[in-house]
Amino acid sequence: MFLRHIFFVIATLISSTVLSPAQGAPVFDSSDKIAIDQMYERYFKAFVEQDYKTLRECVQAPFVVMRGGAMQTLESVDAITTFYQNQRQALAQRGYDHSKLLKTQITPLTADSALINKSYTRYKKDGSTLEQGAALYPVSKSSGMWKLRGVIGQEPEYFGKLLR
Repeated sequence: MFLRHIFFVIATLISSTVLSPAQGAPVFDSSDKIAIDQMYERYFKAFVEQDYKTLRECVQAPFVVMRGGAMQTLESVDAITTFYQNQRQALAQRGYDHSKLLKTQITPLTADSALINKSYTRYKKDGSTLEQGAALYPVSKSSGMWKLRGVIGQEPEYFGKLLR
């Protein structure tokens, strides 16, 4: 079931991209990685600081959320913003103060889509660890800008693991 959901997310990203190598189609290169890193940093800072205006600029609907095997599709930027406000409020109730990014992997899927894999630690106001986590973020380029298209929760011990 989980793999079917992942396939759906990837198929959605790829179907929004038209590739034609014979016509000199664009390719994913280092400038795309830099742009994705910069967009993610803006998103990350906006989430921590509860800057939902900036966060809205980093996301695009439809937006897929997968946690614990359950999948939800958010059909508007307003719905995405509400999702993140609810997530942030729940963390605040647990004493959340800030997060620190640990590892990053970016996997290009097409010239206009990729998966970001991030691991992180969240901290309480007293400096103690609240939790460790990881997530996959499908991203796509729309109108020349990279945007998050979803978030897929991941157990930290599976970060970067590929089964062959």
